[in-house]
Amino acid sequence: MKLPIIINNVFSSEDLGIAEEMAAANFKNLGAKYERYIIKSIPGLKANFPAAASFSDAELRDIMAIADVVGLDSRGMMKRLKSACSCCGWCCSKTKRIVVTEEDADRISRKLKQKRDELFVFDGKEWLIKDAHPCGWWNPRNGRCTIYNDRPHTCRVWPLGVNDDGKSTIIPQSECNYAVMSLVFKTMSMLEAAGVSAPGKVSAET
Repeated sequence: MKLPIIINNVFSSEDLGIAEEMAAANFKNLGAKYERYIIKSIPGLKANFPAAASFSDAELRDIMAIADVVGLDSRGMMKRLKSACSCCGWCCSKTKRIVVTEEDADRISRKLKQKRDELFVFDGKEWLIKDAHPCGWWNPRNGRCTIYNDRPHTCRVWPLGVNDDGKSTIIPQSECNYAVMSLVFKTMSMLEAAGVSAPGKVSAET
């Protein structure tokens, strides 16, 4: 990876090696989707952190990939970036599989007074919303959720997911401004910790 020497101010050589392996795995396993997510985030970083201009795009690509697998707690960090959500409805209309907990399936079914199997399906591993892509509860006319107050947990925490270690992580989705700006914020914090000059004001738009 093309990482500037200043990143060594943040990590030990061992920890950086582990982070590089994790980042490389993301590029390999997620392919073009992950590449688009990282590339889409670079302009947002430059706009909100002028000092990023001192690095090449190749360096920023790798810096952001490292920030994506380490750094601030994603859940706590995202509470500070609620304005980054543009309410575009992408997560409601384009997500092919909407995973819910069994508790959510039971709760929503009771609330809507319908049988659970009419609304949700268990695929042997996870509970899913039957009417998805787009979600049947998403109103395309106004972009709002018709069961917003009772929506599943997965919708409440989007674009957060859980990795194999059980830790909250940002879902790498280039079409979601919230996800993009979350990565921008994590990268800014990592660069500050490395001693790069202070960022400008965080913008909610990329």
